Amino acid sequence: VIAEIYNYKSLSSVSNQHVKVDKSLNATMRVDLNITFPALHCDDIHIDIMDVAGDAHNDVEDTIQKIRLHLDGSRLSMQEVTVSVNKAHKLEMEALEAIDKSLSPGYCGPCYGANDHEGQCCNHCDDVVDAYKQRKWDHGSVHLLAEQCIREGKTTPKKLKGGEGCNIAGYMEFSRVNGNFHIAMGEGVERNGQHIHTFLPDDTPNFNCSHYIHKLNFGPAYGGAEKKAPKKNKNAPNEQTSLDGVRKILTEANGVSGMFQYFIKIVPTTYEGKKIIQELHPEFDFKTEKNHLLETNRYFVTERFTPLMEVDDEHWELGQMFADDDEDGGPEDIAAAHVGGNTGTSHHHDHSHMKQRSVLPGLFFIYQVSPFTVEISKKEVPLTHLLIRLLATIGGAYTLVGW
Repeated sequence: VIAEIYNYKSLSSVSNQHVKVDKSLNATMRVDLNITFPALHCDDIHIDIMDVAGDAHNDVEDTIQKIRLHLDGSRLSMQEVTVSVNKAHKLEMEALEAIDKSLSPGYCGPCYGANDHEGQCCNHCDDVVDAYKQRKWDHGSVHLLAEQCIREGKTTPKKLKGGEGCNIAGYMEFSRVNGNFHIAMGEGVERNGQHIHTFLPDDTPNFNCSHYIHKLNFGPAYGGAEKKAPKKNKNAPNEQTSLDGVRKILTEANGVSGMFQYFIKIVPTTYEGKKIIQELHPEFDFKTEKNHLLETNRYFVTERFTPLMEVDDEHWELGQMFADDDEDGGPEDIAAAHVGGNTGTSHHHDHSHMKQRSVLPGLFFIYQVSPFTVEISKKEVPLTHLLIRLLATIGGAYTLVGW
């Protein structure tokens, strides 16, 4: 009897997975994220999205909240933020007033097609950008070409502010096709059909993209998945099934700065059936919801890091004099020693010479969507199945005892 009850419970807890071709058209995907950058100022953080369909969104900020942090990780107080904002606003207003005085009386700046009505003026760069944002147009290109932005010096790359950390939290929605979103050094702009970042090359080592990923979901997280620590895929040791809790800290020992690449394989997933939905989403209302389905996206991750600084094996310095024969047969002095290799005669140094690599520092989440979707359900074994098995067992035992 105990064995039959155990077998009944086992059958009821078995999940069935069915793989089929994903036929959904124009499907969208929501990404929820919460990432802390302990050494990057909020003004130096920009999120850009681009996909294989050609859609690109630069500096996504409408659905992202930025919280300024001290270098020790604590939040700036409201008073500190207010003082900083007022100081920056005062300096900007003084600069704009000086520019306005140099303009001709009655100047009316163009809005480059984004004006709401005839006669609308965009006298400053921010006016042009706001007009484009209201129409939900990409303001990256006009920001580089507008006479107002050029006059105010906003087309040249800015120096990193530094001195603070930043936490970004929110969500993004975009088409469910292959693409990437990234937080990299400089401001992303579209130029000649290409996505590029503008920044000061000498400032590159100061872009410390150390980060702590509190949460990253490609769809709703059911069953408390957002609280789970990163897991390794048994079949692929280098893969993880979650990035929640991942922490990467950069120091001089591991390259000062660099490029973090997370290669993400997204698998559209559907949970179907009353039993599994009740387990994953107890608040699900079966009366009002027509389709008893839970849709989300599971993912697997592999990662790669390319440091900004590396050991220079091609560095040469003055060393022991080597004698060689020249064309006249006389000795020729050559004063060179290769520091990167051990010649046995050159002077040895304990320190290494470093050189800067041609990489764009930042975080890059490169995602690839599977063409297949997985449907998961749990087999619902009726209670009558258990009763019939118990009656058969009891009847058989009674027959044997009576015989």
